[in-house]
Amino acid sequence: MSATENADSRAVNGSQSLVASIEARQAIVGVMGLGYVGLPLASTFHRAGFKTIGFDTDSEIVKDLNAGRSYLEHLPDSEALFRSLADSDMFSATSDMGRLKEVDVAIICVPTPLGPSMEPDLHYVEECTRRIAENFKHGAVPITLGASSCFLIFGLTSGIVFPGQLIVLESTTYPGDLPNLPIPVLCDARY
Repeated sequence: MSATENADSRAVNGSQSLVASIEARQAIVGVMGLGYVGLPLASTFHRAGFKTIGFDTDSEIVKDLNAGRSYLEHLPDSEALFRSLADSDMFSATSDMGRLKEVDVAIICVPTPLGPSMEPDLHYVEECTRRIAENFKHGAVPITLGASSCFLIFGLTSGIVFPGQLIVLESTTYPGDLPNLPIPVLCDARY
């Protein structure tokens, strides 16, 4: 079997395993960034029955969330949302990026503020991608890039599949930017 055939086989087996784990609600979902996009997304996965870990570099956000204190008052029923997450053994918030080793699916939801020329500033996305590369649980290189059957099944449009793992970029970036930013960072960290 050639190296390419072996890689393709690992990709198929890893993707099938991931799909089965997601369908059984056994996959652990990590959401990077617990702001107005990431927190509701983490809550949605939690309500759907997935063990969910929320990651944020702001330790005060993590402390408030774990204590059930709302920091996003504009969300409907924010007090109830924060309390339900804090009281659940299926959700935790952390600033410890080493816990990325626990997740099967990592979803990047970090800010992309506009720069002086109205272009998205991608340094948060790049930093988040580096942290994922440093801490994701397997040392495999990406096998399937771009749109794949796994993305089509879950309606995702941009992401990176490792054998048995999925990284989704939810943050706003340039159209077609996936191959230019996260993939090179992740590939460099794997060698």
